[in-house]
Amino acid sequence: MYDLILRGGNIIDVRSRKIRKGDVLIKNGIVAGIEPSQNQNAKNTINIQGKYIAPGFIDSHLHVESSMLSPLEFSREAVRHGTTAIFVDPHEIANVLGRKGIELFLEQSGIVPLDMFVGIPSCVPATQLENSGASLTVKDVKTLIPDKRIFGLAEMMNFPGIIYGLGDAREKVDFVFDAGKIVDGHCPGLTGEDLRKYISNGKDDNQVRIMSDHESINLDEAIEKNNLGMHIALRYGSATKDLERILPGLIKANISLDKFMICSDDLDPIELYEEGHVDRIIRKARNIIQENSRLGFERATILAISLATINSSRYFSRFFRLHNYPETGEIAEGKKANLVVFDSLEGMEIDKVVHSGVLVVDNGELVGKHLDYDYSEFKGNVNTGKKFPPDDFKIIASGDEKSIDVKVIEIIRDSLETKLKIMPFAVHDKELRADPEKDIAKIAVIERHKATGSYSLGFVEGLGVKKGAIASTVAHDSHNLIIAGVDDESMAKASNFLSEKGGGMLVVADRIDYFPLKICGLMSTSKIEKVIDEYREIKEATKRVGSRLENTFMTMAFLALPVIPKLKITNKGLVDVDRFEIVSLY
Repeated sequence: MYDLILRGGNIIDVRSRKIRKGDVLIKNGIVAGIEPSQNQNAKNTINIQGKYIAPGFIDSHLHVESSMLSPLEFSREAVRHGTTAIFVDPHEIANVLGRKGIELFLEQSGIVPLDMFVGIPSCVPATQLENSGASLTVKDVKTLIPDKRIFGLAEMMNFPGIIYGLGDAREKVDFVFDAGKIVDGHCPGLTGEDLRKYISNGKDDNQVRIMSDHESINLDEAIEKNNLGMHIALRYGSATKDLERILPGLIKANISLDKFMICSDDLDPIELYEEGHVDRIIRKARNIIQENSRLGFERATILAISLATINSSRYFSRFFRLHNYPETGEIAEGKKANLVVFDSLEGMEIDKVVHSGVLVVDNGELVGKHLDYDYSEFKGNVNTGKKFPPDDFKIIASGDEKSIDVKVIEIIRDSLETKLKIMPFAVHDKELRADPEKDIAKIAVIERHKATGSYSLGFVEGLGVKKGAIASTVAHDSHNLIIAGVDDESMAKASNFLSEKGGGMLVVADRIDYFPLKICGLMSTSKIEKVIDEYREIKEATKRVGSRLENTFMTMAFLALPVIPKLKITNKGLVDVDRFEIVSLY
């Protein structure tokens, strides 16, 4: 007797790219057969006559922390949108807590209502130009890699280390590759000989050791990497939507999409809740395919679904085979019974989701037992070492000049890159001050992991802060405490408030608005509905201090990332990214 039968559905075959009617027979979490509708016996039979059934959707690369939801809460929402497998890189929490942060994800992988596989962050800390809360060494990689929940090494961002043989980057890649697991890549703009060296892990032997990339920003880059053997994840997140730039050209050029897959990378909780997860990417990809090919609606939809199912599964098959996991990504005998049912190809509104042969979503809502998790040991990870008085935020000019030239971080709207701008500042009683009329705010980054008291000060143009201050413990990649403001009292109040509360996002002006992120200052312990309400409120609060940016906190978070040109700031000081060194404010 079968455990479950889905009877009478329109079965989407992503391998043949056709649709056929029939019953899907499930036993022990595996697809036991597909047959024309007939009277087979099962413990549970669900009639899906007239509905469509597809393989469960896969997100091939994701940072859950960017959603500000816990892994458990993110998974609950994602599975409602048909996602049955996610491959996560806990890079953000690892920069705060190291292995302990990774272990949180590993523990939650056992209670989430989908498959959550975890990659070992490859670059913690990301650079030596900042202080993170932890580091991950080759020894950590070797200790973690045998775990069956670990799919491999997450995005290898240190491509200079791979190309030039610096540090331990190559050793990490070789160990994971030789262990039979996956090595994800991250190599924006890399081409030619450098790209070949990177893919082969410096060996120039045409062996693909670094196997994927999700950072291609144009068609030529994606094609070159694909031709050299890489799998390409077409990114469609909240901040970056490269799929829109790349997929049209692939379709027009009639390039095989077998080694192209889909990822979200970073996803805003509002977008997740209102627009969906991988399902929203499939709908977007389907529209692009239709607009740029002669495929009919049905074939275009099936091709888009294949990007999020069988193609992703092909990429991870090495990992599945190593641990004798049943592969997912298609509806076929012997494959894992991760399935999604929806009413129509047009809307693809999710009706039911089956994970490991068990119905987990019915009528678009979660069913079954809802587990909770105690996050108490992950709270309060903000320790700045002292209480900061307003005087700590004064920028004092040396000498007796009445004016001095200063390096200013100039924000480029809708870009993670910034400019290095030289501006003359008037000296008032030996002090350099913010100038809200010219949209010049002070910016500070305070080390918040080990109570060192280390901090730096600078200026930023374009953030839009006209009064008070804004602050956050989300500041890529080390997630120190970052503050922007126009008066020292507000900046001091912001730093001390977040240190006391344990992290989150804050606006200090005529009143205090606070969005708590209690899990390591990165994620909320609340349900998604409450997170969305609080996130909307804190974003709205930035308008009360004058900012008109679409997402002021996201823009500010990347001002601390010293690997994206040109001028950034960490707790160690201003960073000239082109020179990759700390530079003077003056």
